[in-house]
Amino acid sequence: MFTYACDFSQRAVEFSHEKYVTDRCKAFVCDITTDQLTDNIPENSIDLISAIFVFSALPPEKMESAVENLTHVLKPNGKVLIRDYGLYDAAQLRFKPGSKLQDNLYARQDGTLAYYFSTEKISELFCKSNRFKQLENKYVHKKTTNVKRNLDVDRIFVQAKFEFLG
Repeated sequence: MFTYACDFSQRAVEFSHEKYVTDRCKAFVCDITTDQLTDNIPENSIDLISAIFVFSALPPEKMESAVENLTHVLKPNGKVLIRDYGLYDAAQLRFKPGSKLQDNLYARQDGTLAYYFSTEKISELFCKSNRFKQLENKYVHKKTTNVKRNLDVDRIFVQAKFEFLG
């Protein structure tokens, strides 16, 4: 097995270089909305893509180009696993006035974006072009506890699996 890992952050990629063996993994900096994944990954070579809290960090108008980029490296029947922020997650409800940029899109204090997905929106993003088949798409509810503040928080995530039809 060979693993490719990409991140927008040079710092994250540099940190990962300390943790893996180069003959089994390649990490690289990539903006999946503009940089071609095929510059670092052979075309049609990937069986599985894990996108954990990836799409929520993208501007909504660039999400489709990111999905398209994935299609160039996936093998037919390859899978994309998604875990991202769901609508009405506690983090969304905590944003202060002025943080909302548009529906379900917020700017964090550090300038990064946070988009909160409905299951319908994530399905539309992948299935709109008829290049993916939805295998799973659901909300996952988790309760997290802040022991210091004696506070329970309801977290809501979207978890989905799509198959690339080729």
